[in-house]
Amino acid sequence: MDIYAIRRDGYDYQELDLEIDDFLEIFPENMDYNTIHNFSMENLALAKYWKPIKTGLSEIDGEKNLMPDICSWIGATLFLSPKAYRFLKETLTPFGELLPVLIGDDTYYIFNCLTVVDGGASAESTKDKLIFKMPEQYCIDIYCTDRLKDAIESFDLRGVIFETP
Repeated sequence: MDIYAIRRDGYDYQELDLEIDDFLEIFPENMDYNTIHNFSMENLALAKYWKPIKTGLSEIDGEKNLMPDICSWIGATLFLSPKAYRFLKETLTPFGELLPVLIGDDTYYIFNCLTVVDGGASAESTKDKLIFKMPEQYCIDIYCTDRLKDAIESFDLRGVIFETP
């Protein structure tokens, strides 16, 4: 079984126009600011606080500005189009949470990976995981096995590439 880092496919695709500061108010007042900003490293589940957020996509000057089906967002998260959500919802759900964001009249999703593999990504440590993050990488990158890579490619979902770490 092969392991891949999921990376943004260059700058041809638009980006989710949403920063952590845009949704700070959803968290309890007593929650530590650094914990919120480092939610991926802290492996913080967001669903219990999350409310659908209205946002958009940012265009990048001088680039193609294609609409992504799937792309990386902040830390070990992915941004999913309605198409990617339909194809990957059941596959991703056991490994994290899907958080809705509203863009125009459509609902897109942020996948917040909550699956951590300690001690490096070996065939043994990842055998039952399709997508995960590693504390050795400060849980800011997202990794997958060849099974998820193959699914994303077979559904022709655009916006990410897969690199061997």
